Amino acid sequence: MSLAPLLFGILIAACIGSLASFFHWGRSRVHKRLEVETKVAWRPPDDSPVVLPAELVKKFEEKLGIKKDSSKVKEMKKKLVQAGIYSERAMAIFLGMKIGLPLALPILVMPMLMDRGISKILLVGLAYLLFVGGYFLPTLILGHLVDTRQKKIKQALPDALDLLVVCVEAGQGLNAALKRVSDDFMVSNPALAGEFNLVNLEINAGLEREQALRNLADRTGVEDLASLCSILIQSDRFGTSVATALKVQSETLRTTRRQRLEELAAKTPVKLIFPLILFIFPAIMVVILGPAVIRVMETLLKK
Repeated sequence: MSLAPLLFGILIAACIGSLASFFHWGRSRVHKRLEVETKVAWRPPDDSPVVLPAELVKKFEEKLGIKKDSSKVKEMKKKLVQAGIYSERAMAIFLGMKIGLPLALPILVMPMLMDRGISKILLVGLAYLLFVGGYFLPTLILGHLVDTRQKKIKQALPDALDLLVVCVEAGQGLNAALKRVSDDFMVSNPALAGEFNLVNLEINAGLEREQALRNLADRTGVEDLASLCSILIQSDRFGTSVATALKVQSETLRTTRRQRLEELAAKTPVKLIFPLILFIFPAIMVVILGPAVIRVMETLLKK
């Protein structure tokens, strides 16, 4: 099947997302001007049946639970940040995709299936599956992006921590060490490098180091990095050696990673049972017993 229908559906969803962002985050300039001049928000007359688009959007948000300050929206924003998406329009585009794809996919795909002799019951089922799949597809893609980014950060964290220890022991401050690690990991692991660079920028902008480290833990959602941030916060609060704290955390991370690898290695024999039984053992039996079976058949036929 051509990718043109899918791309067109994504384009429709993007348009809907743009409209949603327009109604969600902005009012009409005319209304704003009226509020400034009259100090009273403009409303239609009581006897007017006209409903403003902003009111429709507000009711729609209340029904779906996606108001600007709701817990669901905050959780979505947190997921977007953990996926490395920091754009202000990301939330509007994501919601637009969740609303647009369930409508666009059935409209674009169903006409292609109607002339193929498929029963109506099956068509209705396919339309329902497309509707549900279009609604959950953005969430699944976002979850995959979050998991992929967190795995990359986990893999590079022990090496970054070792380099951080070397920089601190060489006499650099924590901010300069974070900047150096960020520069060195910009090619091999841009996700971790970007997070360290963002922490350094927040501290240089005047944010307290404790809050900047807490923001780092919240942005990534990685347990190992959150543990590192907690240790750095405690070390900064009580005045203990940062290098010693980093050494202890580095050893802990390497021990944890070794234990995870040992756990995966212990699970390998169990995972190999089914491929062995289904694919390897039949081939071995054919190779071993095949010649004997052929000779027995030849002997029986001669008799």
